[in-house]
Amino acid sequence: MKYCPRIILIICVISLASLVRAEPKVIIKYDYYDIRGNSANELRQQMNRFGIKWTNGKTYDAFTSWRVRWNYQYNASERGCAIRSVATTVHIVYRMPRWINYASAPYDLRDRWDIYIRALKVHEDGHRDFGIKAATEIERAIAVMTPRKTCEELGEEANGLGYRILEKYANEEKEYDARTNFGETQGAIFP
Repeated sequence: MKYCPRIILIICVISLASLVRAEPKVIIKYDYYDIRGNSANELRQQMNRFGIKWTNGKTYDAFTSWRVRWNYQYNASERGCAIRSVATTVHIVYRMPRWINYASAPYDLRDRWDIYIRALKVHEDGHRDFGIKAATEIERAIAVMTPRKTCEELGEEANGLGYRILEKYANEEKEYDARTNFGETQGAIFP
């Protein structure tokens, strides 16, 4: 049986990637839009009016976006160019409704709202997790790249790898919304 060193190298790199410790810096921001109402219908109308308008023309009660940045250092020598260190940062922004007259509303309405907001946050945390997973995978994958002949080649391949990983998680995020019907299967329905 013939052994292919390239396959062994790929397996070793994949194994190393899972062992590499990746700790993305996570920066979270909340951006609220205010709503007011004393009934479930009033709150729904307010969210429909002031919610997040998206590029598909629909309005959503909440939206979580993430942006991953990566930075790597390398060592150049006569033998080529190798990754020395990698750091990633993921910026996460939650856009959520804030019911400003909550304290003066009827108790049963507040209870329904609390259940809804918890479910909505669970759904939005799922979006957050995709960003963190993407940053973690990018950091690990770039850290274990094998040296290249030139630093330009290394940089192009590292960045291409990062962008492919981002695309993978963007697609998984779309599947997540389809699978959960934008949080409805997780209880994020109001009223």
